[in-house]
Parts: sequence; C-alpha cells; structure tokens
Amino acid sequence: MDIPYFDWKQALSHRVAENRRIRDDLIILDSDDFSRVMNHPRKVDVSTFILIEKGESRVLVDGKEYKVQSPCIAVVMPNQTYHLLEVSADMSFRAVIMSRRFTDGLFGMYHQSHQLYRMIAENPIIDVSSDKVSFHTFFKILQQTVAVTHNPMRLESAKHLTLSLLYHYARRLEGVDAAKRKKDLVYERFCEEARKFFPMQHHLLFYAARLGVSGKYLTEVCKEKSGKTAADYIDALLLTECQALLLSTDLTVNQIARRLHFPSPSVFGKFFKRLCGVTPTQYREETR
Repeated sequence: MDIPYFDWKQALSHRVAENRRIRDDLIILDSDDFSRVMNHPRKVDVSTFILIEKGESRVLVDGKEYKVQSPCIAVVMPNQTYHLLEVSADMSFRAVIMSRRFTDGLFGMYHQSHQLYRMIAENPIIDVSSDKVSFHTFFKILQQTVAVTHNPMRLESAKHLTLSLLYHYARRLEGVDAAKRKKDLVYERFCEEARKFFPMQHHLLFYAARLGVSGKYLTEVCKEKSGKTAADYIDALLLTECQALLLSTDLTVNQIARRLHFPSPSVFGKFFKRLCGVTPTQYREETR
C-alpha cells in the first residue's frame, strides 16, 4: 500500500532559493535548513546525500546505529527510516535531497543498479578522510550547475554528476574487508534479517531458526556485540518504525497496529507505552 511519507517539500523547499534547487527534483541544503526535521524518526520517499564537513553525531538508519565522524558522507535511500540521536555543537554539513523520480532515473542508468542500491543501503556511512577532494569537488560542481537557472539541461547535468559520485561510492564499498569472525557474521546477518522482517515477525525464535542457531546463542551474540539482547533490538526497530509512521503519515493507530502485525490495537498500545512512556496518540499529539 502506498502511503504519504513525511512531506520534505513542504518542510524545506519553501526556504530554498531557486538557484539552490531544480524544481522539486533536487534541492541543495546546509545545516540550518536541514537540522529542524531530523530530531525525530522520519520515513521519506527521497534520497539524501549528506557531506559532513565538521563535527560528529549518532544516527539510526533502519534501526542500526552509526557513529558519524567528519569528514564522511552519509546516504539515506527512499523508504529508509532515519533518526538523528545526537549532534555535536560544531556539526556542519551540506546535503542534496533528490526526489524518488530523480533517484529512479539514476539507478536506471547504472548497469548494476540493484547491487549498487544494496551496497549503499547496507553501508550508509563512508569515511572520506583520505578522499575529501572528490566529494567537495562534486558538491562544488553540482552547486554551480544548479545555480545556472536558465540552463534547460541542468537536470540532466545534475543526474550525470550524481551518477559519477555513485560510481565512486561503489568503488569504495567494493573494497570493504569481508573477512569477519563467525559471531560478527551471525550478528550482522541477524540485524539484516531483523530489519527485513520485523514488521511481520516480532519473535526471537523466528530469526534464530533462519540463522540456524539457538535462541540462547543468538541472544548471547547480540549481547556481546551491542550490549543489548536480540529481543531488545527487535523492539527498538518496531518502536522507531511506529514513531516514524505516527509522525510521517496520517495512518490511524489501528492501521499502524495492523501494518506492523500486532495481535490487536491494545497490544500495540501497551508495547508502545512500555517503551516510550506515553500512548501512540499522545506521542503523535505532543511531538507533531
């Protein structure tokens, strides 16, 4: 079912001058433009490239926590849920928001689009401390391209510039070391499976069976790797998704409960209040 996600255009685009945007397909932002809409879990239908130039932060992307340390580039893909948990006072960044139409066009131009999309979705943060020039050059040329408002080809030019960055991104990701210990692989596989199935499967034993391990072993691995149990991880994914849907859509509480396969709205309400301290309705009213 298609649902209207967080309206980034309404929240941001009216504050952005014509020389920093191409219609609603591409918008260039800085820290001040962007920070106001990142302090709660959000679910959007756009792609966002963020070049962090200074400072550090902690962010959840699809329930997985990342420490963001400048200089780096962060990418949020369509339909991912993100939540900015903590930001240092000296944080400075620039961002490019691209519409779903723009992003679909990009991946249609790339001959290994599915593989590239998967690599970026699974590795949303990449260190650019040894390669700052490439990313700064991309932003500079993109800004210059977008600023020439009378150029009828600037959207196509922006697509090819962004595609070149994606090629560069793919080359960097292909060099990531894949040799990891068994517990690392079990933990990462559990996180991947949990992010994939948590809206439908809330129970630890489902994931243990898929991984071919016992529930006790999976709990021990998760506790060792993250300090939290596997059940805690699943609950955190569910809570973040609930919060994002409450803030980013007009779905009713009952509809969200059904969408996330809770046995009943009552069970959903008790789950949410246990973890959040307030009911889903109160959270929506107090936070929106």
